[in-house]
Order: sequence, then structure tokens, then C-alpha cells
Amino acid sequence: MKSLKQVFILFILSGSLMLNQTFAQDDVPNKDTTLWSRSEAYTPTRVNLPDNYDPDKPYTLVIGLHGYGSSAEGFLALSKPFTDAGFIFAAPEAYYPVPLDNGKLGYEWFLYDISSLIMLERPASDLEKAAMRVTTEKQMGQVISDLKTNYRIDKVFVAGFSQGGIITYLTGIHHYDKIDGMIIFSSVVDTDWLGNDDIREGNRVRTLIIQGEQDTLVPIALAENGRDLLLENGYEVTYRKFEGKHSIPMHLMDFVIEWIKEE
Repeated sequence: MKSLKQVFILFILSGSLMLNQTFAQDDVPNKDTTLWSRSEAYTPTRVNLPDNYDPDKPYTLVIGLHGYGSSAEGFLALSKPFTDAGFIFAAPEAYYPVPLDNGKLGYEWFLYDISSLIMLERPASDLEKAAMRVTTEKQMGQVISDLKTNYRIDKVFVAGFSQGGIITYLTGIHHYDKIDGMIIFSSVVDTDWLGNDDIREGNRVRTLIIQGEQDTLVPIALAENGRDLLLENGYEVTYRKFEGKHSIPMHLMDFVIEWIKEE
């Protein structure tokens, strides 16, 4: 006669066998789908250091903010002109995942209604504005703090493209006491996105705006509206146009580097 322990073991083993047989018979579901859920999360920051980096020496830091659907890794392609100039280049990744047509994931800085490519064509929703502030106030504040903890930083510049340029504007205005300059590639700003921030308080932050004349996603008039808004509020603004569309003009990187080096 089997003991109670032996009976229990046989029961477990037989149950396991039944489960294995069940999965073997139905291991490919007839219908499969994926549900995407968005939430605040830890995000990586990719850092490229200049050649002959000396941890005891202070460095200028450039924080690069990628555009909608890109990633920190993808934006590292922008780093070489900055590291060649002796700067530290850091590329944080945006909070929110975006499923792309190729089956991969990109990322966005705030929850964005893609049905309207140009946000200034309509008021930003309360959700969009709240997500902008989470990114600007929490993520960017933490990124700046973490980088200063890990590296000796002298000056801090934030450089953003497109949607990343929106966060660059808002970071410069909100964290004006933490950064020295902001560089805007093909982007826009609106006072409605600022929350309780007073745009005038950030006017010590030097600003460089670079805009393509044939940009259809951010028409040049919108970029110039952003320029004029800053000028009206006492900012020092350098504005440069280039012959091109919605892109970062790599042929102007020497100009950008020299602008950063200006006192």
C-alpha cells in the first residue's frame, strides 16, 4: 500500500504530465495580440565621453533629446562633433514607448496625439500638458542631477530635435538655474505648455534656434514664433536658418560648437 507521501508525489507528476500534454497540443494560440500600456518608468541615459577623458577635470555637458519615435541609442549618432570638441554628450531616452511600423519600439517625451502632427494647430490636451511637465520637471531634473553626480560638470547645454526640442524649451524655462544654454532644432514652444513657470525667469539661458526653410512638419513660421516669444521675454537668442527639411543639419555642427564655447 502506497504511503500518503507517495500518493501526493504521483498526483503532482501526473498533473504535470497532463499540463505538458495540454500545452503540446495547443502551444500556438489561434489569435494573438499585444496591448500597449503607458506608464512612468526608469529610463537609460547613454553617455559618450571625449577622448583622453580625465575624471578629475570639469567638462561641458551636452544633453541631447531625440525626436518622436527615436531613442537614446539612435541619437548617439549626433555625439561625435561634441565629443571631438572635448564635451561630454549624454542622450536620455524618453519615458513613453511608441510601436513603430517596422515592429520595433521608439520613444516619445510625452503622450502625443499623432493625429495632429503640429500641436500648435490645436490646443494641447490636459494629458499632453501633464505628461510634458512630468518629463520636464521630474525626468530632466533627475537626469541633470544624475549626470552631475557621476561626472565633473562645468556648464550644461540641452540640445533637442523636434519633440525633443519642445522638452528642451520647457527644460530651459523650468530648470533655468541648472543649465547654461538650450539648442533647438526644428521645434516649437507655446506658453500654454508652461504650467506655473514664468517664462521670464529663464531668460538668463542662452538660446540657439536652428530651422530648416523647407520643414513641413514644423513650418518655419512656427519656429520664428518661438524665437520672437523668447526675444519678447528678454532672452539672448541666436537664430540660424538652413536649406533643408525636418532634420538636424550636420554641416552646421561647427557653428553649434563655436556657439557653445562663447562666453
